[in-house]
Amino acid sequence: MTNNKVITFEETIEWFNSTAHQGAIGLTVKFPIPEENVQAFIDFFTDYTPYVLEEEGCLQFGFHRDWKEPNVFWLVENWASTKILLAHLSADSRKGTKYEGDAPLKIMAELGAKPEPAALYLVNNV
Repeated sequence: MTNNKVITFEETIEWFNSTAHQGAIGLTVKFPIPEENVQAFIDFFTDYTPYVLEEEGCLQFGFHRDWKEPNVFWLVENWASTKILLAHLSADSRKGTKYEGDAPLKIMAELGAKPEPAALYLVNNV
């Protein structure tokens, strides 16, 4: 991937499914939010984040507000492996909670969130 190429969600999933990398993985995703839904998005991720942090293999997961655009948020997440990250994205994740499976994606879609993968990186692999 080069700096001038946009990373797509499909491309990241394809890489997660095909890589031989066995170590930790990091992902940064940009979330532009319609202005009228910013507070609802903040409320959602404030409630959702502790559920994710409890998932096995979650090393870091947090939303951060952009310094320049107040309706843009950055999700920074690190996982112990691509296999664990894929489990986080699966229908079996967070079983028995209000955020089971794809529920978070549906909530984000209702809030007009349009996630844009910004970076995919190998953690502690230098």
